[in-house]
Amino acid sequence: MPRSSDLSSAIRRAREGEPQALHEIYAVYANLLFRYCYARLNDPEAAQDCVQEIFIKAWKGLRTFEERCENSLTAWLYTIANHVVVSYLRKHRRSQALPLSAKLRLETEQLTDLASTICDRLALRQAISQLTDEQQHVITLKFFVGLNNREISVIVQRSEGAVKALQYRALGRLCRLLAPEQAVDPLRMTVAAS
Repeated sequence: MPRSSDLSSAIRRAREGEPQALHEIYAVYANLLFRYCYARLNDPEAAQDCVQEIFIKAWKGLRTFEERCENSLTAWLYTIANHVVVSYLRKHRRSQALPLSAKLRLETEQLTDLASTICDRLALRQAISQLTDEQQHVITLKFFVGLNNREISVIVQRSEGAVKALQYRALGRLCRLLAPEQAVDPLRMTVAAS
C-alpha cells in the first residue's frame, strides 16, 4: 500500500482528470477488490466485470468523494464493491450447476483428498450464501480479504463491537449450517475474531 500522501495526491490528480492518477489508484486496489469480488461470487469473469464496474463508479463519483481519514478511499471502494456485488447477485440469481465429467475416477488417495477439499469448499460457499448480505460482506472482508475489525468497521460504518457481533452471529450460523448435529459456539472456535 502506498503512503496516504501518495494516495491523496492521486485522488487530487484524478479529480482534475489525469488518467495516470486513476491508473495509480487502480494499481493499488484492483487485486484487492478482485479477491473480494471473487470470494463473494466464485466466478473469476464476474469478479473481473465487477472490478471494472467498481472503478467506473469510482471514476464517476470521485468528484463527490470526501477524504476524511487515512482509510477513507479504502472504505469507499469496498462500499462500492459491496453494492456492485449485491446488485450482480440480484441480477444473476440462479442455481449454479457444477459440471462433472462422467469419466471422473477417483483412483488415488490424493484425488480423493482433493475431491473432499472441493466438496468442503462448495459446502462452505453454499453456507456463506445463506448468510445475510451484511454478514457475507463482513465475513468476506475478514477471512478472504484479511482486514482487521477496525478496518472493517470503517468500511461498513459500524463500531468494532457491532462488527464483532456480526462475525459472531455469522460464524454461529455457519457452524449450524455446516454441522447441524455438532453446532459449535463460535467463541470456542480457534479462529481469532479480532
